[in-house]
Amino acid sequence: MAGLQLKRVAKRYGATTVIHGVDLEVKDGEFVVFVGPSGCGKSTLLRMIAGLESASDGDIVIDGNRANDVSAAQRGLAMVFQSYALYPHMTVYQNLAFGLENLRTPRATIDAKVRGAAKMLRLDALLERRPTQLSGGQRQRVAIGRAIVRDPTIFLFDEPLSNLDAELRVQMRSEITALHARLGTTMIYVTHDQVEAMTMADRIVVLRAGSVEQIGTPLELYNRPDNRFVAGFIGSPQMNFLSGRIATIRDEGARIALDAAPHAASDAALPLRVSTATVEQRVLLGIRPEHVMLGAATPGSLRVAATIDRVEQLGAASFLYCTLSSGERLTVHASGQVAYTGGEQMTVNLPVSDTHLFDATDAETAVALR
Repeated sequence: MAGLQLKRVAKRYGATTVIHGVDLEVKDGEFVVFVGPSGCGKSTLLRMIAGLESASDGDIVIDGNRANDVSAAQRGLAMVFQSYALYPHMTVYQNLAFGLENLRTPRATIDAKVRGAAKMLRLDALLERRPTQLSGGQRQRVAIGRAIVRDPTIFLFDEPLSNLDAELRVQMRSEITALHARLGTTMIYVTHDQVEAMTMADRIVVLRAGSVEQIGTPLELYNRPDNRFVAGFIGSPQMNFLSGRIATIRDEGARIALDAAPHAASDAALPLRVSTATVEQRVLLGIRPEHVMLGAATPGSLRVAATIDRVEQLGAASFLYCTLSSGERLTVHASGQVAYTGGEQMTVNLPVSDTHLFDATDAETAVALR
């Protein structure tokens, strides 16, 4: 096993910079997920770690050794691709053994490693089948098995579940997480799916436009996002953002007036992360759909009138999609079943303790004030 360090790693294609000086340390045995929208550079960063792309600047350090000039084959890593990359004319056994045969590994060692990986991944009964005779999940397990037999110091996964249907993705998430627990090997996993990131990672690296926005555990990113981008990307459904202003500042914190409720400031203070906020400063108040409360007024909350556009009843939960007087949209995630229908008027509570505040004066960064 091994750890990984990225020191000011950058990647340029001509005059275009796609990775901007990334610093990251992945500890030995850690499961780290790179997450971000399409085109943010997460796969490029993974390919640089693998040695499939060269770094334009900075250092890639694997197990304490600078690896920039080390070939992909000599880095001791194993990569699992989105497309599985299996040889269709070979059996499962032959696919698993192929890489070891190229390394001139003794036949007895190959057989032991192949059968050991097959047992671990429940492929024992499929060794004589060809990829076309396998389901999507089985093919993905073969691709993972081909990485396991190499005994890599670090596993690299490049969106390995994106070709699977929703039910199979959930199953494979669990299998990869269980595999990490059994092997204890360092794993770096790329996905655009924040649910995968939240459910699998020890730590998440959120990327946007080739830069790191925030690094932290899933709950750190969920509870304390550094900016609006991270707040909106982590969590499903996405966080609600409502425009407003700081109405007053007192010793204990700020009080907020929303555009959707211009005459109602919060009756509880909002302690700010920074002391530069001023009265009348434009802000964005963020609140997750699961924290919006229905029913009677509750202490320490903002009250906002909403018109229900539509309701999704899922049985165990309900989603209400609403429009506020400001024209802004608000999603409510209520537990259980609700009696509301589209077209109804209602008032919702936004508990101050569950809100996030962002500086709206900088539309690009929208840094967290609390």
